Amino acid sequence: MARKRTTVDVETIREKANLALAGDYGDASYRAGVASLLETVLHAANQYKGFNYLGWLNGGVAAWEAAGRPRDTEPFLGDQSRRVYF
Repeated sequence: MARKRTTVDVETIREKANLALAGDYGDASYRAGVASLLETVLHAANQYKGFNYLGWLNGGVAAWEAAGRPRDTEPFLGDQSRRVYF
């Protein structure tokens, strides 16, 4: 008997990947793999809308502004393997 084809909603994949990227699921290389797979899925589905670093969103931007908005933002991004995709 042939198996029925199943599809998964891209939004569901994005939500689950965002949880993994924000949570304590492995190390930075694990999160890099999750991000790479998610970007591949989002691009293939023409649903890629960018991402932002969680460190930047959770205090990094405020620290950057308090520091006088220096050109180099990298010190304010935090762990760059922690991201949220839109």
